[in-house]
Amino acid sequence: MEQNKIKIGIVDDHQLILDGLEKLLKSVENYEVVFIENKASVALQYMENNPVDLVISDVAMPDMNGAEFIKKLKQHHPKVKILVLSMYKTDLIDENDINGYLLKESSSETILKKVNDILTNEAKTHAPALDKSHSSLSKREKEIVIEIGHGLSSEQIAEKLFLSYYTVETHKKNIYLKLNVKTTAELIKKAIYIGIIT
Repeated sequence: MEQNKIKIGIVDDHQLILDGLEKLLKSVENYEVVFIENKASVALQYMENNPVDLVISDVAMPDMNGAEFIKKLKQHHPKVKILVLSMYKTDLIDENDINGYLLKESSSETILKKVNDILTNEAKTHAPALDKSHSSLSKREKEIVIEIGHGLSSEQIAEKLFLSYYTVETHKKNIYLKLNVKTTAELIKKAIYIGIIT
């Protein structure tokens, strides 16, 4: 009965997520995890000779962003179903290209239900409350985010952009609110994720 198993591939740059998902999916009798990969390019290469029914993928990966990976995936494997499992809400992914979207904070039950829904064609492709806040950042705010990514302090940014220190601090407060982050580390991570910092 091996040939009747649903073949699944997992792509994520966090080993903990890969291991957790693999264990979760293997708990379902008719699911077979064909591969787990932390690089999108390697996953694409592997799938040339090892087709799968479903790919579960993150959006942020070291060698290729999720949108690019999904585009290539659909191009070479048009029948494959795709579930995006991500840390953040994002509008970078075209909902028409995927079959489902979940946040990594989702429970095991939610993930298994979504996988089952996708495989039985009952899934609704709603990305949960897509976060379009970054698109409301002003040009100046985006410039400041980029400089923060370069490691500049508020004083250095003020000097470089010919602004006062207090203006930069005000912009930073607005940026933190709009992107829903609390620390510089979170800001940089999210800015890379949504494409402001490349």
